[in-house]
Amino acid sequence: MKGWLKLLGIVQIVFGILQAVTVFGIIWAWLPIWLGVILNSAGNKAQEYMEKGDETLLMEFTKKLKLYFIINGIMMLISLGMLAISMIVLAILAALGLFSLPGLLESFRG
Repeated sequence: MKGWLKLLGIVQIVFGILQAVTVFGIIWAWLPIWLGVILNSAGNKAQEYMEKGDETLLMEFTKKLKLYFIINGIMMLISLGMLAISMIVLAILAALGLFSLPGLLESFRG
């Protein structure tokens, strides 16, 4: 598990750095970097627990994973909420005739 946690942590950090390079992504690039640091720290705690067998290290490891899952869960709920709001706004605009898919497609083609 230690290896996978560290791999995912490094991928998250790299993803955050790549996001920071973009103008729009810099707003929330800190979040995947933070998640990557949490995963790397959890991987280190797992390794220390395997080497020493100290139960406090196991508790620290599970606290890190809990924090990671809480942050991811909150991000997912926020994303789903934003998706629902977007869908409602699009439905209202379509019902009012301010937005039509065929007209939008035509504007992209021509």
